[in-house]
Amino acid sequence: MTRADKKGRASHIDCGPGRGDRTEPIPWAIVTPRRSADRPRAELGLYAGLVALALVLRLIDLGDRPFHHDESQDAYFSFTRDGFEYNPLLHGPLRFYLTAAMFGIFGDGDFTARLAPALMGTAMIALPWFLRDQLGRVGAFVAAAFLAVGPSYLYFSRFAREDIYIACITLGLFVVVLRFLDDPRRWHPAAAGALLAASFATKESTFITVFAAGTFLGPLALIEWRRGDPRLWRRVTRLGGRAWLWGAAAFAGVFALLFTVFFTYPSGLWAGIYDGLDYWLGQQPVARGGEPAGFYAFLLFGMEWPVLLLAAAGVVAVVRRPSTGRWLIVWMFGMSLAVYSWASEKFAWLVLHPLLPLILLAGLGAQLLWSRREAWAARAGIAVALLAALYTGYASYRTNVTSPADPRELLVSTQSSTDVLGVRDDVRALARRSERPLEVTVDSAEGATFPWAWYFRDLSAGYLDLQQPGAQPSGDVLILTDAARARLAPELAAGYEGRRFDLRVWWVKDYDKALSPGTWARYLADREPWNPTGGMPEWLYVRRDLIGSA
Repeated sequence: MTRADKKGRASHIDCGPGRGDRTEPIPWAIVTPRRSADRPRAELGLYAGLVALALVLRLIDLGDRPFHHDESQDAYFSFTRDGFEYNPLLHGPLRFYLTAAMFGIFGDGDFTARLAPALMGTAMIALPWFLRDQLGRVGAFVAAAFLAVGPSYLYFSRFAREDIYIACITLGLFVVVLRFLDDPRRWHPAAAGALLAASFATKESTFITVFAAGTFLGPLALIEWRRGDPRLWRRVTRLGGRAWLWGAAAFAGVFALLFTVFFTYPSGLWAGIYDGLDYWLGQQPVARGGEPAGFYAFLLFGMEWPVLLLAAAGVVAVVRRPSTGRWLIVWMFGMSLAVYSWASEKFAWLVLHPLLPLILLAGLGAQLLWSRREAWAARAGIAVALLAALYTGYASYRTNVTSPADPRELLVSTQSSTDVLGVRDDVRALARRSERPLEVTVDSAEGATFPWAWYFRDLSAGYLDLQQPGAQPSGDVLILTDAARARLAPELAAGYEGRRFDLRVWWVKDYDKALSPGTWARYLADREPWNPTGGMPEWLYVRRDLIGSA
């Protein structure tokens, strides 16, 4: 095997059994032999610096944004450990274990509730290092950079939901599968089995991941077999039966461990196998989120269009130099986008699923441009990519720094308003000054139990649907929905003082009438919405005698 000479002329590299799909001339910039001498300290330093930057970006002011409804549920059920027993509505138990571990080590709080997602989002940045042979050195680093500072992955790394966990685990599966397709090793089945079980124990969307990969690899294996050249099957059999038994054992062991709450909840095993898929298929008619079929494509064009540009070059790279692994990346993007666009539930955090293979394609595109940088077209492409990267920084800054709770940001879904933090602080201050335990009653109508159950976890708080006829509140502090306040206002006037605040804010986008090329351009430039935003008001009532004694 010879390398390309210093002038960049292609050398003949024999991929050999399991190393790619065929023997062919491959530019040195595309394929990197695995030798320790080819791992310079400078490259390791770049990755270390990128991981450090990603960690800092994820930890700064991590607890400052008001908790989203779903975030507060994750934090509360991790704190009470009620999330340990699998409930499909709350998704898999793995992230409850991890968040509870953060609470056990560092104490419970807003910062520590988001710490495990931030660390998981940081861990992702190192994984493209292991795809340098598949994406190229430049391509792998560019993919890592998009994961580190791109608006979507940065935002949801600072968000206490399971989405960043599933993304990190899925990227780990990409690493194992792509390396297996390139050069099968005996540890690959065990690693894939453990990661797949962890993925199921994180979120039911794993069924979609398995479906997307299976609809590519299954037909491919059949086609190769019928042609008499079963290359994929040879990769499988090359490892021997023992390796695949270890893979099955790793899957079964991790799956059982996590779903049975470390073997203390046996019925969780069947729940993990059947209940999750059954529940979420039954939720298809509910259509949570209320977004149209093209919502994720819209998000990608609005927030991640620099990735789309490089990914287009990545598709060119796949066509020019095809392989099973490369086409798998293309397929995973297309199938993920199609399935999530078909599924009725649509929220911004689900964009991470099609975005992940798209980022890997963008890495391939960056590697293609870099390997042909002597050509004027490639230089122009690199210049355009660098200019587009400025928008990535701008979008990340707006979403994660200046407007993390602003519904005008496309990644923000029905968010708790910043008013909530002021109410939380006022109630806690009253509790500190009170000579007896402060009694708080929260109106639970319209799903308004959260985020208060998390914020008032250490207070004497009760939750009651006060919109129901005959329901009477009691307590020193009342938090009421608008309808409950209207019903109870005459009774509250004598003993309480109240004020209005916004509990939740949202932007129900008008895609049909108000959106136009002009309004879209103004949105991209300064986040000016093309139709009004809205929200859900609540009322804070405090007993007058408590105010007077404070």
